[in-house]
Amino acid sequence: MKKLSVHSVVSNRNYSVLFVKDIKKEIEKIARERPTHCLMDRQIFKIYKNILDRKDFKSLKLIKVDEDQKTLEKINEYISFLLKNNIHKDHAILVIGGGLVQDIGSFTSHIILRGIDWIFIPTTLLAISDSCIGSKSGINIDKYKNQVGSFHPPTKIIMSTAFLDSLPKTGVIDGIGEILKHALIKGGKRYQFISENISKFGVDKRVDERIIYESLLIKKEVVEKDELEKNIRRLLNYGHTFGHALEGYTDHKISHGIGVLTGMDLANYISLREKIMSRSNFNKIHNLIYSFIKSRMVKIIDFDKYMIFLSRDKKVVGDRVNVLLAKGPGEVKIMKFKLDIKLKNYIKEYFDKYA
Repeated sequence: MKKLSVHSVVSNRNYSVLFVKDIKKEIEKIARERPTHCLMDRQIFKIYKNILDRKDFKSLKLIKVDEDQKTLEKINEYISFLLKNNIHKDHAILVIGGGLVQDIGSFTSHIILRGIDWIFIPTTLLAISDSCIGSKSGINIDKYKNQVGSFHPPTKIIMSTAFLDSLPKTGVIDGIGEILKHALIKGGKRYQFISENISKFGVDKRVDERIIYESLLIKKEVVEKDELEKNIRRLLNYGHTFGHALEGYTDHKISHGIGVLTGMDLANYISLREKIMSRSNFNKIHNLIYSFIKSRMVKIIDFDKYMIFLSRDKKVVGDRVNVLLAKGPGEVKIMKFKLDIKLKNYIKEYFDKYA
């Protein structure tokens, strides 16, 4: 059994990441230890009814995976449900699902009864390879993505790659976007291994598990140095500023992974135009990223509208946005960019060339 231990400054403790074979056995063990309430992706419950038994939980709330469920109004509903089911401070909340359900579970656990323990079982590649580590949650306000949130780490994360067997293609791309982001931020041998094997993800379980493990090691390293995102953790936003704006522009009709991958490629194009990245580095990284997004590229018709979404990013200060540009793998840096015609023209050039 592989195991990671992550130190949290926020909670002043470590939390474990366990890779297990028998997920049913682990859930039954959790339920025996103390009363456990469960917030679960309803589609996961439907697919895995044979191992996810209602009887194991004091209460079970099934959640539709939709951005409309990740709002303060819906959080109120989840809290009301738990209170009606007599949740106490010494109980635990088990959260089973991907990043959206994780955000809901983490934030709910943080504010109910002024904070109670929660345990996470991630079921998507994005959550398994990235978001499960880091303590951070984000809740949407209207069309503004992740503008409210908290830092509230789980007490334990339980991993089972068996859940990936039922993952749709878009779900795989979501995870690949974050895995490649980690690899490009880190560089070196980890970038080399991930970049050489990521296109074959899903072919060999042993290789898949190593890719996931390497991705989590990179995330753990960054988070332990800067859990509250005051310094180097901001590097994890590579591709996200442009990607989130693209998600908003399309009214979330594209997946998060396509947004992040496109956002990184666009950031690299701007790095090239600003003479930060060489043409050789751009071509190598572009070919890798573009292989995943080529058939899924979004055509932007209204660039003024896209710039409005870009201006709403929480990293905007005044008339400037903090963007992550790169020289190459392992050489990503934060730069302030004016939200002006120059940036708009770079963005237009990119989409004219590649969309």
